[in-house]
Formats: sequence, C-alpha cells, structure tokens
Amino acid sequence: MNSQRFRFLCPAIVLFSAAAFLPSSAQQPQTLPSNYIRVSAPYAEKIVVAAMKRHSSQIQKIGLHAVPPQASDNVIIASNLPEKIGKKNSASDMEILAAGKPHLLRDEKGKFFDLAIPVHDKAGRDIGGGLLVMEVPYADAASESEAMHIGLAIRDELQRQIPSKESLYR
Repeated sequence: MNSQRFRFLCPAIVLFSAAAFLPSSAQQPQTLPSNYIRVSAPYAEKIVVAAMKRHSSQIQKIGLHAVPPQASDNVIIASNLPEKIGKKNSASDMEILAAGKPHLLRDEKGKFFDLAIPVHDKAGRDIGGGLLVMEVPYADAASESEAMHIGLAIRDELQRQIPSKESLYR
C-alpha cells in the first residue's frame, strides 16, 4: 500500500473503530422514530452488557426497561442490542409491569423462553418501573422453571449492582 493511501485510511480506521466503543446513547441517530426517545444511561448500559457477557451461555438477549429522569415513558434504557435503546415499552410490557411479578412466555418459533422480571435497586427501591427482559434459548433451559431460575439469578445479580435509580444515568 502506498504511503499516501495509508495516511488517508489510517485516520478513517481510527474514527470508525472509536465509534464502536462509544456508549450506545452516543450512537443514536439524529432523528428518532416516534416510538423512541433519547436515553443516556451509561452505568445501566455497562452492567447490562457485562451481564450479557457473563451469561452469554444462558441468554441470547437482555434489556433493562425503566422511566428515565425527565421522561414519562417507560423505555429500554440498556440492552446488548444498542439499536433498541430508547424504544418505548409495548402495551404487553406495560401489562407485565403493572402485574408486578415475573412473567414467562414460550416462543415456539424462536425456540426460547421470553422472560420479563421486575427489577429494583439493591435496597429494594423502585428504579422507575424497572423491568429486566431476557431470552433464554430452549437449548439452555430444559423447562420453564429452569428458565425462570436463570432469569431470577441474573436479575438478582444485576440488582446488587444498582445503588439507586439515579446511578443508572451516570
């Protein structure tokens, strides 16, 4: 490769590589769809992505839902899928949240258990309608009770890392 071309490509490679390490909130597009809001929850993102890495042999997706400060909608504030951050909860998510108890649904098409589990901070306080959503593949849980056991253990681990609602947005 000639040196002129290398000098041009090198800064471009650095720029594109750096974008991969930005918090997902920094990667949100200028204009959001109507079912999204802007969210910046760096600490929430950090602990959710770390949980996904630790439990990647048990879950295939994880997302933390809550109502961010100065917002009225419950949205995904952290996820292993950055494009989902800021998405408003569906009506079914809100029904699960209102019930206030863990929920499990079998997804026969995708071959996974879809879990939605209420989450609080480590003192048991509300984090703004916290709901932890996960997908546990059938291959990693032989039954609904085993899938729920996996989900509750991950939720408990995550709760111990949340000092307060406010800490999620720092």
